[in-house]
Amino acid sequence: MPKYVAFLREAGQARAGMSPDEAQRTLERYLAWSEDLDKAGNPVGGGGLSVSKSRVLRRAGGELEASDGPYTEAAEIVGGFLVIEAADLDEAEKIFGSHPHLDFGSMEVRKIGEAGCEA
Repeated sequence: MPKYVAFLREAGQARAGMSPDEAQRTLERYLAWSEDLDKAGNPVGGGGLSVSKSRVLRRAGGELEASDGPYTEAAEIVGGFLVIEAADLDEAEKIFGSHPHLDFGSMEVRKIGEAGCEA
């Protein structure tokens, strides 16, 4: 079955005002979502991404160029990713559409190419 990845995007201040209790309840909702899929036979892969230490790599004129990033001025920061199996993009949308992250930001969903990059 094809795999789909969802990039979790969040506006910079979406959870800034949360109390520790609210943050804990939110984490528990994220974990429960993953546990429910796992019990249904569709284990979730993925993880959080550092927003403070990363680099953007490019090759220009045969030379490697690296720049720091991402920048917090960006409208939305990619803070994590999830990977699931789904029959098609519509099913992936339905599954990811129940994720509690959508209370705080958006998700970009893409099929993972089975033979490299796919159109």
